[in-house]
Amino acid sequence: MADPTAISAALTGLFPLVKEVFLMTQVLFEVDKKLRSFWARTELQRAIFDAWEDGWLDARDRPDDKIKAYAFEKPLLARGFLKEFVNLLKTLSDPDKLKKRYGLRPDRIPKYATRNDDVQRDLRYYSEYLSTVDSRFNIKALPAFNKSTTDHLNLLKTVRYVIVGKDYELEDVVVRLGEFNRDLQLYTASEANNEAAQRIYEVVLRGLHSKPDDPARLAEAALFEQKATIDPDAKSFYGDLAKFIGFSLSLRDVTVINGRGLSPNMPSQKIFTRRDFSFDAPYRLSANSTLARLLDYPTKYQTRLVLVEWIPVPKTVNVKTKLEGLKSEWYVLHADKPDGLLLPSAQGLVYDNTDPNFIGIVFQLPSHIRTELPPKVAGRIDPRVVRSPKTIAAQRMPTSLRQLILHTPALDLGVRFKLAQKLLNSVHLMHTAGWIHKKIRADNILFFPSQGRDGEPDPSRLDFDTPLLAGFHSARLEIETSSVLEVAAKPLEHIRPLQGLGKVLNQPRVIALDAYQHPEHRYNVNLPYRNQYDLYGVGAVLLELGLWETLENVEKGDIGKRGYDPRVVPTRDDIRKDGETVERAGYKLDRIMGSTYAKVVQECLTLKPLPGDLLALERSLVARLEHCQA
Repeated sequence: MADPTAISAALTGLFPLVKEVFLMTQVLFEVDKKLRSFWARTELQRAIFDAWEDGWLDARDRPDDKIKAYAFEKPLLARGFLKEFVNLLKTLSDPDKLKKRYGLRPDRIPKYATRNDDVQRDLRYYSEYLSTVDSRFNIKALPAFNKSTTDHLNLLKTVRYVIVGKDYELEDVVVRLGEFNRDLQLYTASEANNEAAQRIYEVVLRGLHSKPDDPARLAEAALFEQKATIDPDAKSFYGDLAKFIGFSLSLRDVTVINGRGLSPNMPSQKIFTRRDFSFDAPYRLSANSTLARLLDYPTKYQTRLVLVEWIPVPKTVNVKTKLEGLKSEWYVLHADKPDGLLLPSAQGLVYDNTDPNFIGIVFQLPSHIRTELPPKVAGRIDPRVVRSPKTIAAQRMPTSLRQLILHTPALDLGVRFKLAQKLLNSVHLMHTAGWIHKKIRADNILFFPSQGRDGEPDPSRLDFDTPLLAGFHSARLEIETSSVLEVAAKPLEHIRPLQGLGKVLNQPRVIALDAYQHPEHRYNVNLPYRNQYDLYGVGAVLLELGLWETLENVEKGDIGKRGYDPRVVPTRDDIRKDGETVERAGYKLDRIMGSTYAKVVQECLTLKPLPGDLLALERSLVARLEHCQA
């Protein structure tokens, strides 16, 4: 059996060769516009490999330490790992195999050509040497191996592939690279590089602004791979990747359009009036959101159940200007999104002159919730069809995480661990794409009834696998700054919270909209909103999820005892105390949810500016939550 030290050294030495082979293949397809589809698919496979490789790199961008630990812990899998590297390099370095299988010929790049140059002979020599890197490979062979790989890499940098066969043979090259990536992921599926799925999203967006056409081609490549594969997991992966790139591109497009002082074009049929809906009292969720029946949609006499969130329009803002701004939000949210984002799909806006102070965003609900409603008009009424809004609401209304915590026993630990992981992963994907939610709170996380065997909603069971992250209406902290200015002319001073005021005010509204916000943002709401503020909101939700208490009730109701007059901004001392209360409550998680979960929450709730790459931190936190088990 091969020495683990030798295996790890061999793998470390072969990484640069594999990367060079990917680059040579990509360059082959890039020079010919007719082969651009192959180029995009090769670039996609290269991005997948780069993301997988990143999981092995240390602070010096070297894979030595992690691979060495892996080789000692799992020597048999490490041998398979090494075999995949060797087989790929032997195939794509051997001139005979290249011509026979893929219709390619290795040739010297003209500026490196010399007299009596025999590239094929040299490549054949290195390919044959790789055959000695097998189960008998040991540490004594490392000096010769290191020299061979160095010379082999230097040679590959002066070589290019030339097409000598048919175009259909080139398909096999891309397929071979895809098989190589899948095999590597199988060999290392249980390692720390489980974060590779998140890394891929980051890698494919690296050229989003510098090379705007590249991500679009990668999305097309992912769709091609989705259709070509028969593996359901691969089909789901490529489909989600294509949707994620599309979502990111919509964000980029809106940024460019808004930068020109314009707003996206929105079809007129996507701007609804209140007459297009039936807003029944049983459908009401909160002061800012409600379910509603969208009438005559998608065709006449049909009805769909939708979610409407109302956006208040301050008196100081022109209604038409606000409407144009919300078109950008609709443009982003109506794009296809991977399920992991947990964001609803926007169907349109609600605006008419009957109430210009509010504009609604219409969101699509899960298929078994939104469909099969009684039609507006039916030729023959079936007596079995129940038309009461109250009855329909009882079958289809969502329950927020806040309601669950307040009114039901604690969920199983396993369910809570999965919910925490899904929420943190969703926020990581949003930030990767460039989107900031700004209003992550327990009352904005919705769970709908599960789908029963008959396809109808089953109100006795909630679907915890697909929560919906809503809450796009303006938070109080953002809209009441203006109300404070409006009353400034009146004889009202900046007073401290009144004793017992929490009992008088709508407590959930005060707490839910304040304590989830990062204290730094509460100190100054005019600061640019940062990703770290979203992460703080996630930490607050994970704290509630772990303790199974809402924020106003943690630490014996310390936060809930401080109520605020809505016209008055809390003092810095009150904000500091709220932050300290949340931080103090986090120390209790260790004995309830375990040390891993507790440390993840504490890192989310840190009040200090987070240095370095925040996306990398979020990715790491998601990976750590995956190890939490009941």
